[in-house]
Amino acid sequence: MRSDALLAFVPIGGNQSLIGASDIAIPSQRVIDLLGEGVGVAPSNIIGNRTLFGTDMGIGGFRPEINCVMGDAGVGATSLNVALQGAVDTGAAGGYLPGTYITFAETGAIALASLTAGQIIARFPWLPAFPASTLPRFLRLLFTPVGAFSAGSIASALVTTVRDDQANKFAAKNFTVS
Repeated sequence: MRSDALLAFVPIGGNQSLIGASDIAIPSQRVIDLLGEGVGVAPSNIIGNRTLFGTDMGIGGFRPEINCVMGDAGVGATSLNVALQGAVDTGAAGGYLPGTYITFAETGAIALASLTAGQIIARFPWLPAFPASTLPRFLRLLFTPVGAFSAGSIASALVTTVRDDQANKFAAKNFTVS
């Protein structure tokens, strides 16, 4: 898999803990600023007459992919949902911080039995922003448990252009060697 260290919601080895209060959503360690300036920094180079930067990376010929892997196995909660969210820039009046986050894609409830160590729990393409007029500057993943985890972590949550999905890994074995 190809990835950029700056495009990681949870960097490799980041081991973001899922331990927390019951039913409380946990945002990813990092917020990705599509402008690259950083949260709270005014845009320094916008072409045209716009005052705020925003773009939709889910459209066009280049669509990034999300790959999220469990670290330590989940214990305690009954399920976990992983959501890709985006927010527009609040501008100078808001300190150039993320506005209200909107969910663009989510996994749905992943049962505790599937939250084993090393398991890929989210892999989906970067979907277009919704509503269509939304041009986010900031992106994050949101981990929402049902119940509370007493153990569990996210080993990595990366943005990549190429995932290493091994299609034959779960294929039926239709022959026997004697």
